[in-house]
Amino acid sequence: MRNLFVLALILVAAVGFARTWSADELSVLTQNEVEAWGNKNIAQQIAYWEWRKAEADAQVAEWEARVLPLRAQRDQLQSVVNQLNQDISWLRGEITRLRGSGVTHLIVEGESLWQIASYHYYFNNGSEWPKIYDRNRDTISDPNLIYAGRTLIVPVPYASSYTVIEGDFLGKISGYGIVYGDRGMWPQLYEANRDKISDPNLIFPGQVLTIPRGTTRGTTR
Repeated sequence: MRNLFVLALILVAAVGFARTWSADELSVLTQNEVEAWGNKNIAQQIAYWEWRKAEADAQVAEWEARVLPLRAQRDQLQSVVNQLNQDISWLRGEITRLRGSGVTHLIVEGESLWQIASYHYYFNNGSEWPKIYDRNRDTISDPNLIYAGRTLIVPVPYASSYTVIEGDFLGKISGYGIVYGDRGMWPQLYEANRDKISDPNLIFPGQVLTIPRGTTRGTTR
């Protein structure tokens, strides 16, 4: 009789462990409920946690499918951002360079900012004098008061070519701030333009001269 009772218990246990639960049955359970069972309903607890894991795996797979394209897009956008940052850095450098660029001009007796701005090799317009003033505010306190012998920075680029006007000669051209700022450097102009100039003492209005650039530029006018 005792053996029969033990056999019955084993059969009941086997049936209990063999039972399966549907997702609907497991979904109505809460985590707190399942954890409160302790050592009871072990098979159902295992089924519950396996169901929860399967649900989590499915969610991960779903989100992973969404995330992968976003990661690729993120990497692409990051590459664009990096390039833009490089461009911004370069542009800032160019702005700094341009703000600090210009040619030197040695002030001579009787000159004013208006007159300097009016020179054809600078702005060819006296009303542009504020540009020179703004570029030299650290050395000019009064734009109406500049002194012979001092050097200004005129915010114009060095020229790569120059068109001869009436009254020009190589020494004079060489002395212009946009050329070399040094009349003594005229031989460089002559050597670079031998195809146009047969006699260095004879040049004509309208001729376009090439201005070679070496490693050294004149600093006086």
